Formats: sequence, structure tokens, C-alpha cells
Amino acid sequence: MRIKAIFVQMLKHFISNKNNYFKGFLLSLLIVACCTSCFKNLTKLTVVYQNDFENYDLKQIQVSGWLNGSFGPLTGINIMDYNGNKVLGRLNSSLIDLTLTELPTHTALTVEFDLYIHDNWRNDLWKTTFEGVDQILTGFSNDQNVQQAYPNWLGGGGQTFAPGTNAFTTNLPGACALINSQHGTSMYKMIRTVVHSDKTFQLQCSDAGQYFNDLCQRSWSMDNLKITLINN
Repeated sequence: MRIKAIFVQMLKHFISNKNNYFKGFLLSLLIVACCTSCFKNLTKLTVVYQNDFENYDLKQIQVSGWLNGSFGPLTGINIMDYNGNKVLGRLNSSLIDLTLTELPTHTALTVEFDLYIHDNWRNDLWKTTFEGVDQILTGFSNDQNVQQAYPNWLGGGGQTFAPGTNAFTTNLPGACALINSQHGTSMYKMIRTVVHSDKTFQLQCSDAGQYFNDLCQRSWSMDNLKITLINN
């Protein structure tokens, strides 16, 4: 409030004063005062996690899935080449988990990544949770005869949509079963911003559906994962 009062008084002097030199001086002070007031409230963005998987580095991500009849951590690097890029995957009936700690002060955060839906999806389930709370629980389809829930949530009698609705592109080859099809994979730009101020953050993504644990028939992968803190 004090800055605002000073600003008003300086503006009055600027208007009433006939001395051009003094008016120039006052104008400079006005600009400084204005900038000081504006920059004081600027939003600060801090990228705290970024991974394009090009170096075959999971960077704290843990992958769990089914092996020999049991669900648990999967060993080895779950990164593969797809369409000229390294991606986290492929995954089927699996879960990825990323937990960040010691986060700096913030009021919100944004999670964004590229999601690849490979091969035979027929409105199969895919979901993301933040801190254990579902952010989206939806279904994707690559089958032209089966509609998908996305961008709506799966179930509950909600409207369904044509396969590939809201995809960034559907003109990608499949990863295995549909490798010879130029519409075998759909890629979605996923982005979500939520209010958040804790020092820790947990992200989980998982799937369920047909072709249980059959990576050739149905799978998904992720690329360009980025988490940005917002503070204002």
C-alpha cells in the first residue's frame, strides 16, 4: 500500500510540473516504482524433475509389474527405443512410481509427459495418481470399432469418444502386434496442474485390461516427463 501511495503522489507531481528535466526524472522513478511493484508478485517456476530417458537413466523411477505370478519391483532398465526415441516402457499391467523429497517452497505443481498407447487397446484402463489420489482414471482405444473414455473418466455412464480423441498424433506405428500399421500407436500430451505445498510428492501411473501382461498385444510407454513447481 505504501508503494501505491508513493506512486500516486509521484504521478501527481509528474502531471503538474512544467519542468521537462524534472518530469523526465519523475518518469524514471515512476517506471522503477512500477517495475518493483510488478516483479514483487511474479510467479516463480522451478523444474525439479525432468527425464527424456535418452541416457537410459530412470532417475528415481521405480517400475513394478507381474513376474512369475507375483506383483513386485521389476529389475533391469525398463527403457526401450521407439520411433527414434528412448521411452520408459513398454509396460503392461504395470505401475511406475516416482517420489520426490525436499522440495523447495511452492504453492502448486505441474506434471507433464508424453503418453504412448501401443497396439491393441480397446478402452482399457489407464490412470495417474498424485499422492495416492486419482487425477485421471480413463480408457484408451486404438480400435476403430471401440470407443474410448478419454478425455472423460472411465465408467459411470459418461460419454465415450472416437478412438484417438484428443491425441497429439495417431499416425505412429505399433510397437509389436501392430508394428506394420501406421495407426498402431496413439500419443497423448498429458499435463495436470494441482495445488500443492508439501515437501514431498508422489506420482504413480498404471494400467489394466485385456491381454494381461502381454507386451506384444497391448502396452504403453512414457517420454519427456517433467515436474515443475509453481510459487507466487
